[in-house]
Order: sequence, then structure tokens, then C-alpha cells
Amino acid sequence: MSKYSEKLDQVRSLLRENSSLLIVSKNRALSEIQEYINLGHKDFGENKVQELKQKSQELSGQMIDWHMIGHLQTNKVKALLEIPGLKYIHSVDRMELVKELVKYDSRLNHPVHLFLQVKTSFEAEKSGFTSDADLIQAAALIDKCKNLTFIGLMTMGAVRTDEFEKEAHRCFRELRDQKERLFSQRNLKLSMGMSQDYQIALQEGSNWIRLGTSMFE
Repeated sequence: MSKYSEKLDQVRSLLRENSSLLIVSKNRALSEIQEYINLGHKDFGENKVQELKQKSQELSGQMIDWHMIGHLQTNKVKALLEIPGLKYIHSVDRMELVKELVKYDSRLNHPVHLFLQVKTSFEAEKSGFTSDADLIQAAALIDKCKNLTFIGLMTMGAVRTDEFEKEAHRCFRELRDQKERLFSQRNLKLSMGMSQDYQIALQEGSNWIRLGTSMFE
């Protein structure tokens, strides 16, 4: 059994029935990604448009659903949406970006699912929506689209804290509560949890955990 197979089995054993693993493949060699593809994994995430585009071309023909997880500049939206294998964007973090994405909806020839990123950590370097009103407005704009779909909410746990586990629970619980408070009638997903805090995220109801470092090292 390869180290990749062991890692995959380990994480899968912790997943709940309605949770999934997104392997963050940024800065990873194609051969490393191929190892996981060969094991039947198909969800991979990148944080830069150019790297995502290049890897999608080099791995074309494979069974891959690509996820954009990094901060997205509005001038990169067109290039991102032109990538055939793109299926999810986890980092829709502001109204300006929502409006730019909506502009290209009619040009899409395949569905793309969007997570609205919420800033629950209060850390200055992180981005995301901070008001209920803006989230509701953003969801309403996406709901008018034909190919873009509002599928859920995303957040990142606090890192600069002396109470890491406590703050992670708070950040993830706040996102879950926000989903239930604002969108209780919708079957939305939660994207939360990375290598250092994914087990806490799963406890708080995460549907997508985003693991990079722990899957390759």
C-alpha cells in the first residue's frame, strides 16, 4: 500500500456520510496528483488561476473536478470560467466578485457551483462577507443565473490565536449557524476545515474539507 493510499484511507475513515475531501494540489507535481487520481479521487483544488488552467490542460481526459479555492481577482474571472473542468469556486468573497461572475454566466457551457466566503475569524489578512444583508443579496444575484449555482458557504478558522481549538470551533459553528439562520430552506453545503483543523470542522458539520499539506507530506 502506497503512502498516498494510506493517507486517503485515513481521511476517508473520518468523513461523515455527507462530507467530502478536496485535495489541495497547489504547487504539487503532476505525478503526485496522478497518484491520487489512480486511487479514484477526483476533486482537486488550486489557488491560482494560471496554475489551475495549466494543470487542467496537462491532465485533460482524466476524471477530475477542479475547485478554485484562492482569492480571485475580478480581472481573472473570464480566464477561470473558460477552464472546462472547473466545477466549484470556494472563494467568492465580495459583492464586486459576485457581479463580475454573473456577467459571464450566459457564456458558460457547463454549471459552476459557488460558495460564498464568510469572514468568521476577524483576522485582517482574511477576506469574506461580513454582513447578513450582503450574503442574502449575493445569493439573490446568483439565483438569477442559468449556469452559476449558489451551493453553500465557506470560511477559514482563526490561526493567530492562543486558543486554536476553541477559536476553530467558534469560526465553524458561526458559519453553520449563519447557514441555518439565513438559508434554512435550502440544502446548502459548508466548505470549512484545512489540514490543521479539519477534524474540528467535521465535528461542526463541514461538507467539504480542504486538505493540502497533510495529504502530501
